[in-house]
Amino acid sequence: MASSNITITVNQTSSAPGGASTSTTATVDVPLASNAGTASIFATTKPVLTYFDLYGRGEAIRMALVHSNTEFEDNRVSGDSWAAFKASGKCNNGQVPVLEVAGKYLNQSEAVIRFVGSQTGAYNTADPFAMWAADAVINTCSDFEKSGPKKDGKPLIYSMFGDAVGDEDVTAMAEHRTKYWAGLQVLLGDKTFFGGDKPSIGDFWVAASLHSYERNTKGKECQAHVYAAHAASLASNAPMTAWADRITAQLAGYLATRGGGTI
Repeated sequence: MASSNITITVNQTSSAPGGASTSTTATVDVPLASNAGTASIFATTKPVLTYFDLYGRGEAIRMALVHSNTEFEDNRVSGDSWAAFKASGKCNNGQVPVLEVAGKYLNQSEAVIRFVGSQTGAYNTADPFAMWAADAVINTCSDFEKSGPKKDGKPLIYSMFGDAVGDEDVTAMAEHRTKYWAGLQVLLGDKTFFGGDKPSIGDFWVAASLHSYERNTKGKECQAHVYAAHAASLASNAPMTAWADRITAQLAGYLATRGGGTI
């Protein structure tokens, strides 16, 4: 009988007091999603995804890999391990995430998730309209990210990594998030997922954001009020709340076992 789980190898390296580095490797068994099988290149080679130990630009790719039942190595770098990886020549322009597959090193998060989707069926390259729909979702998210509220010239989201965000800033972030969900509702229309009957890479892109903010149950404690304000923004949009419930169910196994992250 086939296994009902997939195994993700998680590598974490951090700097310890005195300049030493500590490395931890663990395997996490994640219940399979409802879709079946792995296609194309991932059937013969195990990909390695390198990114920081946070959600950010790597989380949508992780979700897409898990949902497609693709076993992969989740290589999380920081401190010395990041410096070493950056110097290795594997990350073009010194950027992560990087997907290592078949001896090649792929960067740029949007391009990487398209590559993953092309191999798993979540980015249907046989249907140009399906490709457009997925791209439109990702591009819309990017537009909203660029137009987000700023303080002292910097996006307010960066303040999530510091002390508790002030009430005025939280209000500005939540108001912008309400517009974000309204914009995505137009693209969703009456479909079950952005991909139609099943999730596309567009769904995973939005799901990563959803579970970094509105439904981040493992976030930074001092920013609980920020997550709550974002959740209220989503709750005011019934169609997108229903979508959020559906995509969350699709990723339930992964979400239950993943580590924490501020955003």
